[in-house]
Amino acid sequence: MQETRRGFVWDLATMAGVLVVCNGVALGQTPGKPTFPKPPTPGDPQEKNKTADASDLKAMKRAAMVRNEKEFRVGVERLYQLSDDLRKEMQKTTTNVLSVQMYKKTEEIEKLAKKLKNLARGS
Repeated sequence: MQETRRGFVWDLATMAGVLVVCNGVALGQTPGKPTFPKPPTPGDPQEKNKTADASDLKAMKRAAMVRNEKEFRVGVERLYQLSDDLRKEMQKTTTNVLSVQMYKKTEEIEKLAKKLKNLARGS
């Protein structure tokens, strides 16, 4: 009698498992209603702020570029003047002499050249 009870319980568990699996498979195959994202409302104030910020950012970048260009042009003129002065001073002296003034002028030229290099990079 125990064998028949075990067999009956085993058959019941098997049938329940088959039903669960069949329902799960069938549930996964039924197509659901597709959901689409909501489009933004026309005249959304956040969208207007984004475009305004973008135009402000472009204007700020443009102003910075113009400012850098002016500073670069002034720096190039100054570099030309310093190098011309150094060349004239070098022509006046002999090869055995290196004055402190010439040394300071070369350092100033180097600093200005580095500054112009950074301006040309845009940083």
